[in-house]
Amino acid sequence: MLVRNNLKNRFILFLVLCVAVVCFSVSTLRGFRAGEVILQRNLLPLTEASIVQHGNASHPDPSIERIPRIIHQIYKNKTIPEKWSEAHRSCREQNPPGNWTHFLWTDEKGRDLIRSFYSWFLPIYDSYPYNVQRLDALRYLLLHHYGGIYLDLDVGCKKDLSPLLKYPAFFGKTTPYGVSNDVMGSEKGHELFRQLVLSLERNNYYRGTKYPTVMMSTGPMFVTRVLVDFLRASSHNTTAEVSEDVRDLPVAILPPELYGMSPVSYFEHYPGSSWHGWDVWVLSNMSNRPILFLCSGLLTLVGILYLVRRRRRIVV
Repeated sequence: MLVRNNLKNRFILFLVLCVAVVCFSVSTLRGFRAGEVILQRNLLPLTEASIVQHGNASHPDPSIERIPRIIHQIYKNKTIPEKWSEAHRSCREQNPPGNWTHFLWTDEKGRDLIRSFYSWFLPIYDSYPYNVQRLDALRYLLLHHYGGIYLDLDVGCKKDLSPLLKYPAFFGKTTPYGVSNDVMGSEKGHELFRQLVLSLERNNYYRGTKYPTVMMSTGPMFVTRVLVDFLRASSHNTTAEVSEDVRDLPVAILPPELYGMSPVSYFEHYPGSSWHGWDVWVLSNMSNRPILFLCSGLLTLVGILYLVRRRRRIVV
């Protein structure tokens, strides 16, 4: 009888957890869908003229550049793994030293920067349970403090990034929702990146498992939420027509054609450890098919309980 009660209690607990996870996922995705409307207003139009413009950087005009010519990348030491050497080389070839300053931030250098300029953040930085959170946080601090363009090491460059420098800040649009944090650009001290830095502290809490903790505390979902809030607060951007003019876009969103896999894209994405994609896919499917996910979880639990009871009977 005691065994049956324990199994029943576990079943009820699992059911409650399944319902809670599905409800949370549905709520999260509804928030992202609402944010998509705001992001679309800042999406750069992909017209024939704009494709020509973004494809021609032979005579950039420094007078309209807002973002400094700095490319930031992060790795634990100075030795870049072979699997990312081609991506790293392509960005230096397309954006050569002399015209650009390239920084490879090691763990030691990143910690020194935080200690020197963001000492209040150091305890939070050290408290992160996962190293990827420290890597995420450091990139926001770098862009806030220095400005420039941040690139993950698994992101290569297909052409000169100079045309992107006229925007105060930019992100790459991901599908189906949000923006990525593997490619970002910003002028020094941009208000959005100040808000990202300040938001790190209040989002520093555990969310049950590794992936949701990372995504929502420092990763792409964190960035998307802060970005949407920033744009929503700007009455200018909630009412203005979409424009490529740097004066009309406090943050430019690169369409997938300029950020992702396409002939006109600035970037090439090499095999790496990108978080964005599977996570949003899972949450999206949970939002669109909550009953299916709930039933799948229940069937899994029933199967486990059946196997446990059968095993005990065999042992007895």
